[in-house]
Amino acid sequence: MAAMISRAINSLGMHERRVLSNKWFLFLLIAGNLLGALIGFQYYFDIIGITDFPPYLWILIPDCPMAVFLLIGFYLQGHDQRYLNYNFFVFIQGVRGAIFTYLIVANFSSLDIEIVVLGHTFLLLQAFLILPFLANLQVTKATILSIILTFFNDFMDFFGFFSLTPPTLAQLPTIQPLFSFFLVTIVGLDILMVVIGLSIRPLSERYIRTKN
Repeated sequence: MAAMISRAINSLGMHERRVLSNKWFLFLLIAGNLLGALIGFQYYFDIIGITDFPPYLWILIPDCPMAVFLLIGFYLQGHDQRYLNYNFFVFIQGVRGAIFTYLIVANFSSLDIEIVVLGHTFLLLQAFLILPFLANLQVTKATILSIILTFFNDFMDFFGFFSLTPPTLAQLPTIQPLFSFFLVTIVGLDILMVVIGLSIRPLSERYIRTKN
């Protein structure tokens, strides 16, 4: 099973590198993500009321727009081995943001569900496309920092000692079972994504050994 997964990851990586070498396609991806990020940030300014918080906290609030914006950085330097921990962080945040939004839409949102789901599915797919680019990831201080930032973000979203939570989640503590479900699901998801991200290198090495 592990050998099949490692072969699939390496095959996907080769195809992705060929696709991303097309400058026009890469331009469309960057432009599309920039537009999506701007729309997302605008939503947080107009609907969530991000301006009610101090500017130095703004970066912690719009999870999904920030994940989409960070994807642009991946497309600009995906081949550069110096940014593996950046790719690792973007992978986790992309998956987390998409799944988190699915849960919000399913339980609270009155938004245009089709557009929201479609946009965040695109985010989710792009996040998983980062996996082959983690084949050389080694655990360093930057890796540990990425993991710490991920769980710090969880803490801020759910407990927010600055009351830093979206309105839809601010009411959850009064509905303890649902709050617990969100908390366990998102934290568990982040743990799973960390494990998956760190597993790509050993899987790739296993593929190389079996190939030789």
